Amino acid sequence: MKHIHKKFLFEDKWKQESPFENREFELIDINKFSTKTLQKASKDSFVVIQTTEFDNLYAFLHNHHGKMLTIPMPDLTLVYYDFAYKLNMTRKEVIKEMTDKLSCPERFSEANSDLLYNFYGHSSSCIINLFTTIESFVNSLLPVNKEYRRVSNNKTELFNREQIQKNISFTEKVTKVLPQLLENKNFFKNTTPSTQLITNLKELRDTIVHTKSDDLGKSQVEIFKKLLSYRYDETFEAVRIFLNFYKEGYIVDCPCEKQF
Repeated sequence: MKHIHKKFLFEDKWKQESPFENREFELIDINKFSTKTLQKASKDSFVVIQTTEFDNLYAFLHNHHGKMLTIPMPDLTLVYYDFAYKLNMTRKEVIKEMTDKLSCPERFSEANSDLLYNFYGHSSSCIINLFTTIESFVNSLLPVNKEYRRVSNNKTELFNREQIQKNISFTEKVTKVLPQLLENKNFFKNTTPSTQLITNLKELRDTIVHTKSDDLGKSQVEIFKKLLSYRYDETFEAVRIFLNFYKEGYIVDCPCEKQF
């Protein structure tokens, strides 16, 4: 596995549109910026900045303890995926150390508590962020001006974009909402290894964020065991396939040779 190419929010849109030709924008030369100008701009929803490579990036201004920061907004879906990837890389290093130190009971020390905390922390956080990648992405696919129609025996319900995000389950979104709103495009139309891996990912994420308790600690042991045997790399690939099914070329490897 390699880390992904990082993108910014609405990056594709601003590659095709020029803010300089949009009358809703006020063009300000960087050399003429003033504190007053920045304070005024920070009250708006967003600004567009042009980089030295002439890329236009969606950004916002933030007053951080008296300093005005210009912050290009990263694509949060890819942030979740990228962070999950980094957590997984660290998890692989931790599991190697665990295999060495916990294979012989006579060598166990309380000093290994950090090792166990690190493994569970990185593994569970990896799962949570990887599934959040999918949830964020699915919500980003919802059209602005289309309503989802849910038909039952006795009634028909209509949901706008905001209502879909707040009130419709993940399963219904990917199996019914997206096909209806995206011209029958349905990743879950047939059961495949990728759809099963994503289903398993959701189930494990739900188990982690709603950790149960019992007198023998059985439920928590089961979570730990699942994290030890989970198919991480295959699930990362399944999530990538899912994202690129709806947006071709959306998630790609970084062209550099570094792992991080």
